[in-house]
Amino acid sequence: MLYILKGHVRHEYGPGCRTVVENEAGDFIFIEPGIPHEVFNMSDSEEVVAVVSRSSADEWDSIVNYDRNSE
Repeated sequence: MLYILKGHVRHEYGPGCRTVVENEAGDFIFIEPGIPHEVFNMSDSEEVVAVVSRSSADEWDSIVNYDRNSE
């Protein structure tokens, strides 16, 4: 789960990361565990600040590389 405090991002998610959503400060985002996703800062000059809550403290240890062209 993410709550964006500052900035503007684009999330690409799902099979092939073909679903696209843009979010900005004030938006709350939930990405279900196991869903492939990638996040992009939409600005070259403004930082993104967000509060992030993960499902598990060791989640970083189980990240799997995903080839968006595989589906």
